[in-house]
Amino acid sequence: TPTSVRARLEVGGLEETVVVSGGSEIIQTQSAAVTTTIDTNQILKLPTGSRSALEFVTSLPGVNTPGGSRDSTINGLPQSAINITIDGISAQDNHLKTSDGFFSRVSPRLDAMEEVTVSSAAQDAASTGQGAVQIRFVTRSGSNTYTGSGYYYLRHYKLDANSWFNNRSGVPKDQDVLYQPGARLGGPIIIPG
Repeated sequence: TPTSVRARLEVGGLEETVVVSGGSEIIQTQSAAVTTTIDTNQILKLPTGSRSALEFVTSLPGVNTPGGSRDSTINGLPQSAINITIDGISAQDNHLKTSDGFFSRVSPRLDAMEEVTVSSAAQDAASTGQGAVQIRFVTRSGSNTYTGSGYYYLRHYKLDANSWFNNRSGVPKDQDVLYQPGARLGGPIIIPG
């Protein structure tokens, strides 16, 4: 026998959900600049043969170093296209810029650097006319607390192994000895009276 059932339906509540998700951009679309910025933590932890921050730049992408750091070029551009600044002030030897562009009259030390930025395309207005490649060093700024560090680096040939190329050619290892003591101190300047 057929049966009928009366069901009473009530109007349900209206529910709307908005989901907002955020994250960093995968591609930087605001400018056409090609830059690499390295901060203090990365600077102090990467190995270099000396305490010069300029030698550290040779490990960045796009830098070609066929011999020493003074022979380096960036993105295949001539050395005269490189401009080096420390806190916005040119530190480059402009006398020999055409043949020795990867050289700075003031050699910045790793402990004094806050960050290093290498820009190789679409320079901003502050860099126009200075060179196609900008190497910008920013020194550490002071604070209201005293901070510092000390170091003593020793590189001695008795602690080094011979290189693969020297072993292959039967050449003894280089007898390099390098001692580098130093310290860094920063903080407020107190003027008596």
